[in-house]
Amino acid sequence: MWRIKSKAIGPDDLCIEKGTKLLCEIYKGYSRRDGEMRDEVNQSRWQFRRNKATFRSLLRHPLKRPDFVATEQDNKDEVVIRRGSLIPSVFNIIERGRTVGTIRMVSMLRNKYSISIDGGKTWTFRMPLFTILFFGESKEAAEIWVRVGPSERHWNILIRPGVVQRPLVAALAFIHNERYFRG
Repeated sequence: MWRIKSKAIGPDDLCIEKGTKLLCEIYKGYSRRDGEMRDEVNQSRWQFRRNKATFRSLLRHPLKRPDFVATEQDNKDEVVIRRGSLIPSVFNIIERGRTVGTIRMVSMLRNKYSISIDGGKTWTFRMPLFTILFFGESKEAAEIWVRVGPSERHWNILIRPGVVQRPLVAALAFIHNERYFRG
């Protein structure tokens, strides 16, 4: 018997009006995995990159990937996303040296992720194959919507008002990076 799949739900008017709108862009060039998130007035709010210092450790550990680092423009604190385990694929979200959440790849096709933030919610983020519109939902309702465009390097993100953004935005940038470079 097939499991009932959740039906895509669009954002309501209140969410469109008062929600957080971000554009996640990966810079051009395959060797560069850097990018930024801008708000609706085109002001840069987050920068993300791979940690260059961990590239040296790849010679000793060929399966280990460099850390993914996201930094707010007005804040020096970093959110680091580091691989926790290879099988199953789990990544730890680390803030100020403390693990504050996890990202789990739920599907072998790399199109379904689970984002868990400590003291907060758990979102299931589905990216159906061959589509440019997808969403993330918690137990309450759909709270994150993404539209890909004008190219795969750009994600237009809408987050429902009241959702804690700091580690969640870094997790979305990481998933975007994974989909673009590994998907």
